[in-house]
Amino acid sequence: MDWVLSINRFVRKMAENGWVEFMVYILLGWVVCYALRRIFKKLEQNEKLPQQVLVLLSRALKGIIWALVLVQGLRGLGVDVVGILGAAGVMGVAIGFASQTSLSNLISGIFLVSERSFRIGDYIQVEGEEGTVESINLLSVYLRRTDNSLVRIPCETLIKNPVRNITGSPRRRIDMDLDVDYNSDLNHVRRVIQDVISHDPDLLDSPAPVILFSGFGDSALNLHIGAWCKTDVYHGLRFRLAAALLEAFRKEGINIPFPIRTVLLDKNAN
Repeated sequence: MDWVLSINRFVRKMAENGWVEFMVYILLGWVVCYALRRIFKKLEQNEKLPQQVLVLLSRALKGIIWALVLVQGLRGLGVDVVGILGAAGVMGVAIGFASQTSLSNLISGIFLVSERSFRIGDYIQVEGEEGTVESINLLSVYLRRTDNSLVRIPCETLIKNPVRNITGSPRRRIDMDLDVDYNSDLNHVRRVIQDVISHDPDLLDSPAPVILFSGFGDSALNLHIGAWCKTDVYHGLRFRLAAALLEAFRKEGINIPFPIRTVLLDKNAN
């Protein structure tokens, strides 16, 4: 039974030095964080709750919990926590002056979260970059581009510059420009386009589609089509609509002309 006595002496020595109390606090912090993670996973399944707010709230709570755990654990070890926090405060002021950009991004991140102009999963464009929002943090936002590369955008950039949220609405309009021959009957062309649009079940009746005359081109009459659809079917439907219009034009004898250029030659030129 010598090994039992050895363990008891070791435990008593650890308890006297505060290590047992320190480990208890660490274990308690891990249990509380695990419970929080389970709770937030259930909350994330509710589509009505903003995902970015849940993510940031979860991280903030975990940070606060671990800060409290470490402070109490260090106090159990007999460490002068007040002195350490005082030194950390002085160091924090010095670091703050040296990291004004990070502070600006932090404040911008708080405004982004409260404003909720875009969410995780939205496709946005900003400052020449575009992609699907993968995560929203207090300092930056990560975009997943179509080539699967990841782009980090500082929050300050998103606050200072216009941001275009392409998929922020459940409906999106397909805009398409068409040119037809000058010999074409515009009323006939309009009827053909309306027929193509009305036969596609993914194109919405409300808002109503529009067919506009946009101008007299150099070699064609310019038309513009605007038809609404659900955002998640936009790209496939745009291709299908173009193919259907092209087929209908060929069947109805509506010509889409090539650009015509007239070249005049000077007969007296050598």
